[in-house]
Amino acid sequence: MASDSVVGNVSGKINPDLQKERVTATFDVRELCHLFYGGPEKLKRKRELEHLLFSEPLFQDAERAFMSKEEIYELSVQKSVKLFEWKRRYQWTEEDFEMAVDLTSHDLALGLHHSMFIPGIERLATDEQKAKWLPLALNFKIIGTYAQTELGHGTNLLALETTATFDPQTDEFVMNTPKITSMKWWPGGLGKSSTHAIVLAQLVLRGKNYGMHPFMVQLRSLEDHTPIPGVSVGDIGPKLALQNIDNGFLMMKNVRIPRANMLMKNSQVSRDGRFSTSGSSKANYATMILVRVKILKWMKGILMKGVTTSLRYSAVRRQSQLKPGTEEMQILSYQSQQYKLFPALAAVYAYQFVTTTMTAMYEKAYEEIIGGNNRLLAELHSQTSCLKALLSEEGCVYLETLGRAMGGHGYMLMAGGGPYLLSAMTLPTVEGENTVLYQQTARYLMKQVANALSGQQLQGSSSYLAADPGYICPIQDFNNCRNLRTLLDIYRNRAYGIVTGTARKLHADMTSGMEQHIAWNNNMIRLVRAGKVHSQFYALECFVEGVETAKVRPELGAVLHKLCCLYALYGISNNSGDFLETESVNLAQMEMLRSVEYQLLAEIRPDAVSLVDALDLHDVHLLSALGCYDGNVYERLYQSALKEPMNKTQVHPVYYKHLRGLLKGSTLSKL
Repeated sequence: MASDSVVGNVSGKINPDLQKERVTATFDVRELCHLFYGGPEKLKRKRELEHLLFSEPLFQDAERAFMSKEEIYELSVQKSVKLFEWKRRYQWTEEDFEMAVDLTSHDLALGLHHSMFIPGIERLATDEQKAKWLPLALNFKIIGTYAQTELGHGTNLLALETTATFDPQTDEFVMNTPKITSMKWWPGGLGKSSTHAIVLAQLVLRGKNYGMHPFMVQLRSLEDHTPIPGVSVGDIGPKLALQNIDNGFLMMKNVRIPRANMLMKNSQVSRDGRFSTSGSSKANYATMILVRVKILKWMKGILMKGVTTSLRYSAVRRQSQLKPGTEEMQILSYQSQQYKLFPALAAVYAYQFVTTTMTAMYEKAYEEIIGGNNRLLAELHSQTSCLKALLSEEGCVYLETLGRAMGGHGYMLMAGGGPYLLSAMTLPTVEGENTVLYQQTARYLMKQVANALSGQQLQGSSSYLAADPGYICPIQDFNNCRNLRTLLDIYRNRAYGIVTGTARKLHADMTSGMEQHIAWNNNMIRLVRAGKVHSQFYALECFVEGVETAKVRPELGAVLHKLCCLYALYGISNNSGDFLETESVNLAQMEMLRSVEYQLLAEIRPDAVSLVDALDLHDVHLLSALGCYDGNVYERLYQSALKEPMNKTQVHPVYYKHLRGLLKGSTLSKL
């Protein structure tokens, strides 16, 4: 029961191959669309915002591929200003604004103002400070960023070198970046846009270091936007992607700020220079954790675009024949192509349930944290760390495969695949490098194993570490391979075996007399692996529970079940050594699991196009000649080529400068 779920995307006649695909759907696309977006009202609101945004030429990006870095930055500033104007004019809720930002593919120069600067004030400032700074930020009287990462230090926050030294004579902090490695490097919006920044710096009182704390620092004049005295600030230069963002550097030499500019919700400095705390210092990480939760959503959004583009194009593109003399086949009908596309399709839906789960966990934990209860903080930090690492790592692999699955045309910027991948490639390192994040989760897991051995009751995501399950895989036939709880148990047993095995090895090394830091380094690969298998188990658990609790009709429930099975089985196939090593499955069971994995490709095939239609991506949001809803890919590729600036003249100036002399022999004769 296919439906026109992507209203307003069709610019002309639908490609007949794509139309046939939509007819084969075994479920109601609208129902899945409602499930994905949280109900018909939220979907309706999304489409209302789409209509507003994409009716505005500023957001259509028709010429973006031909723009310089500076032109893209200027366009993105214009977009940011327009969204801020609309937010005020139409009195958008925060949810409306977040949705509008998502629909622009985060193509804003001032994104950190909303995603980190304002949340930073909300989470780190006292009520009095919020009363001062929030109205200014919310009404765009100031534009802010979040300056944490330095040229010499990123993930290791404790080693940040920027200092904030209290001067009791003037009641001010003196901000300095004492070495070249101390300069802030990477904050978005810092280069040319922001007037203020929340700067993370080492607090120094009477020569003693009290660790990292947040400070509100003015960077530029509110009159003419010039840097204030002592501030050196600029753009860090071209990057592989995200040219819309003016990522910047910041150096400070004896920049003085009032004592009240230290954001003092959790830690305070009195007028006489005394340090005190009123909350957990770990609460300073709340903004960073929030961004990691958002990264899960961002990765899902990019992967949605990648799989929609590659899958629709695969339904339109015909290439070769299996049987000589017959019509060329849709490449979507080749099993090898399905194996490139469908695991990514399943992952999109997995990531949806992961994102929903983690957003709810963060909101619950944050409510407790602001109430002074940090009991969920360690669990939240562990889970956001490993899931940010998992989704950003897997997502990049999926996107690279999806891009190559489009063949030669996929290499073009207009195809979309390249820009999707380059955007995603920022995520494995931003807000914590993935290898380090897996280790942070592993550190938490090692403590949980120790707690379990001491008789403590474990709760949350690591509760499976409480006791040896004595697991024997029950798979005896192909039907068992489709039981979601059986598949989840297989993942759980693998995680238990690898995490506890890593704990035993680490303990044995330290018991033998090895210093803790040496033992950790010698087991680092094992620890990263432990964090990763834990995250894969938890991601599948989110997917399974999401599918089992979804209130949908049986037809849609069956499709979601197949996607969840494929997601699980693909993970087993690609990590078969882990599952065999931990005796989670045996060789015969592994072969059955692989057989069912391949069967699922054929079963998902009739629904594949409708499954990406249900993601409801507008053509302007997708920005791909190959992923368009109507499937007229060749016409769109040709039209995009005509926009190439080099094609504005029949004879390019280079002919007169260089080629004419070569062709007529005059250049060679001079030699």
